[in-house]
Amino acid sequence: MDRANFEVKFSNADTGIIKGFAATYGGDPDAVGDVIAPGAFTNSLARISTEGRKLKVLRAHDQNKPIGQWTKLTDTPTGLMVEGKLTLDNTDGADAYALIKDGTIDALSIGYAVTASEPRAGGGRTLTEIELVEISVVTFGANDRARITDVKGVAADPKTKARKAAKKEAKKMADKQATELAAELEKAVDRIGDLEAKAANINAAPVVANTNRPIETKAFENVMRHGAQNMPAEEVKALQNATDTAGGFLVPEDFRAELIKTVTETSPMRSVSRITSTGRDELVMPKRTAKLAGGWTAELADQSESEPVYGQIKIPVHELSVYTTISNANLEDSAFDMQAELTADFGESFGELESQAFIRGDGVGKPSGILDNADIQATPSAAAGVIDGDDLIDTFYAVKASYRNRGAWMMNANTLAAVRKLKTGSGDYIWRESIADGQPPTILGRPVYEAVDMPDPIANAKAVIFGDFARAYRIVSRLDIAVLRDPYSLATKSAVKFHGRMRVGGAVVQPEAARTLQIA
Repeated sequence: MDRANFEVKFSNADTGIIKGFAATYGGDPDAVGDVIAPGAFTNSLARISTEGRKLKVLRAHDQNKPIGQWTKLTDTPTGLMVEGKLTLDNTDGADAYALIKDGTIDALSIGYAVTASEPRAGGGRTLTEIELVEISVVTFGANDRARITDVKGVAADPKTKARKAAKKEAKKMADKQATELAAELEKAVDRIGDLEAKAANINAAPVVANTNRPIETKAFENVMRHGAQNMPAEEVKALQNATDTAGGFLVPEDFRAELIKTVTETSPMRSVSRITSTGRDELVMPKRTAKLAGGWTAELADQSESEPVYGQIKIPVHELSVYTTISNANLEDSAFDMQAELTADFGESFGELESQAFIRGDGVGKPSGILDNADIQATPSAAAGVIDGDDLIDTFYAVKASYRNRGAWMMNANTLAAVRKLKTGSGDYIWRESIADGQPPTILGRPVYEAVDMPDPIANAKAVIFGDFARAYRIVSRLDIAVLRDPYSLATKSAVKFHGRMRVGGAVVQPEAARTLQIA
């Protein structure tokens, strides 16, 4: 995550030995506002020495591509001095060595976890104790000081001069673009700060690569961290494109399962309703609007004719989108759990938006909510502004038995608080706590779900709904969750924007399967 001004030296012979400073103390803060205090590595270096460990030289924090070992770690007044040997018999090691000698790769980066820090005036932190995990050679540094200043035994050539001139010109162009993007970047500053604060809580233990992960999962993580252009061909083939021209990719199964779990915890409608996938812009369902009319027929008499009448229900799908921002420093830090971060951010945002729409949506650019349907009948409360046990019993038995026996209650926390206080004539609460872990509590023997978007128990509000939600409401999924990686919009802030999107619809399909309790 951190990079510092350092010097890399080579022996005159191609031995693969590199030397320099992996991090420096004090000075200007890095791209995320952090400064490393002298002695921050002392305890970590002592543990490494006692255990006799050799830190691996990694390429861009990829634990699957070690390219050598760091043979000497020295804590100096200036910073952490390192010496390592690249494995030149290995293709990756030889390639990295050639690129370093050529000047193409000119930065080091340390992967670490913060175990102690102090806030800095004006923002950022002073890192007072760091657990060193690994040190990588990387292409880009986090600040303009992160450059190789001396390469012994390698003569400067016109190509090297041309590269330096090109970098200088690219920096001028980036400064010009930064002015044009100032308004958008200002909005992203607060968001980046939140993400960096979360990154500070990463566990200090080194991350161990899971070699048993499916290739789709590994490919998705790599494309999010590095972009498809920096991935091997077999991983690119494993990706599922959602929007080819825009660079979007469908998320893998394990990521989707965890995100849907987060969405479900926020939006109870997903856990109780029926979900259908479609390949069109709307789901068309046949619906019987009139049933057959039978009758008794005398012997040898003509039977009466009757035909059922059918109609259609159309459920359009709508696009749901959200974006989050992650700094390049975090993306390049192997200890940063990018999948967990995206899952939390997307799951929370999708869950809140879905919950609002499935319950109270007006159908304009979003799903139609279950409370918005006029065909769902309401039971008025007996008294104004309050709920009593008789109101719940009336609502319960107003639903047909075939739906009632599979029904559930849904209300918000304020209504739940009022209902939990209701008692029978003998003084027993009608509320029943769950008798098994993971099971919801019950009212009149049927489960209760809390939904934050249900109305409060005030006059004229439909504060409670009961019914068989799987029969009453249908959720339609058109496009599974897709993520677009945008490395350009916030390039001058050294950050990447991730856009998550999905297409989903919802509507009431069987109004008689549910009933609301409306406060008088």
